[in-house]
Amino acid sequence: MKFFYSILIVLLSSSLVFSQDIRTVCSMPSNLAENSGVLVSDANSIWLHNDGGDAAKLYKIDTFGTVQQTITVLNATNFDWEDITSDNMGNVYIGDFGNNNNNRQNLKIYKIPHPDSITGSAVTAQVINFYYPEQTAFPPVNTEKKYDSEAMVYFQNSLYIFTKDRTTPHLGYTWMYKIPSDSGTYAAQLIDSFNTQQISYIFEITAASISPDGKKLALLNATNIWMFSDFAGDDFFNGTRETILLNSFTQKEGLGFLNDSLIYFSNESSFLGAAQLSLIELEPANIGLSTEQTPLLTESVRVYPNPVSNLINLKFDNPESSEISVSLYNLSGQLVKSFENRFFVSGEHQLSYEVSDLSAGSYILNLKGQNINFAEKVVLIH
Repeated sequence: MKFFYSILIVLLSSSLVFSQDIRTVCSMPSNLAENSGVLVSDANSIWLHNDGGDAAKLYKIDTFGTVQQTITVLNATNFDWEDITSDNMGNVYIGDFGNNNNNRQNLKIYKIPHPDSITGSAVTAQVINFYYPEQTAFPPVNTEKKYDSEAMVYFQNSLYIFTKDRTTPHLGYTWMYKIPSDSGTYAAQLIDSFNTQQISYIFEITAASISPDGKKLALLNATNIWMFSDFAGDDFFNGTRETILLNSFTQKEGLGFLNDSLIYFSNESSFLGAAQLSLIELEPANIGLSTEQTPLLTESVRVYPNPVSNLINLKFDNPESSEISVSLYNLSGQLVKSFENRFFVSGEHQLSYEVSDLSAGSYILNLKGQNINFAEKVVLIH
């Protein structure tokens, strides 16, 4: 039991921001209940596709959720379409690489002209075949189930695929692979990995997108967006990282930048909620702290014990005079408890908060003050 709770603990090395500027754009039409990829044309036009079970089709909707156009992709099968991306040369790439059971040997990406340029109702695709050279069994043993994917971007003449970790015991990684963007058959090249620190495949990465200026990589899961910036070349994971809470827990599936500071995300229909399209503003409000604030770094605050029994203790390494507000949110982003504001002065290193009245489970602890903007996941065990 102690091991189970220990894997829930997340010590965040990035800024964690509660998103305020999220709005629901529209409900999805019934034929996009299983939507799984988002390609944004402009503020009023979004292309989507479903995952496995639908025909090989793309659908364009407006921001009222009305289907405006449908295109059939010839020379293609929707075995399990999971993401869609585009380059700056008028091409679009559709990832047929969903692999829940890690047993596929027919992974493909379909390359077509941008659907905005297609005048008819059908287009013939070029085919990019690929495989993971590290995989030698189909399926592999549970500890090696690293070869599902739901996320892809185009960047600097290559395609980057981000895997969805289905290992047991769960490792909580995404592995980033690179392949050429031309038709052919390729061994995907393992480039890097990122520890999402998630407790189950349910919370692993389901979509990816690159900003139009090529300076931000966004990865989506059921509750948040990881935003990477200030990277050199394709060294995305060693750039600056922000974790943006989306204030909900739904089956989020699609992600696409409208411009460098606005991004659409979608969820499919499930017991967690109906299929919807939403829009979030990333700048200036939701990426990083205001330039007028001096951030208190994560390593300057220690939360202990974690897991927590009845009392949360906060230790400040270098406190300054400040009034501090402390709140607890659930993993859906809903406020669970606010504590009375406390004032601490230089030299006072610890504050304590009673939580014995709350149910056991995982929460986000959020601290705010004149010189403080801090968040950390905590686990309550009574």
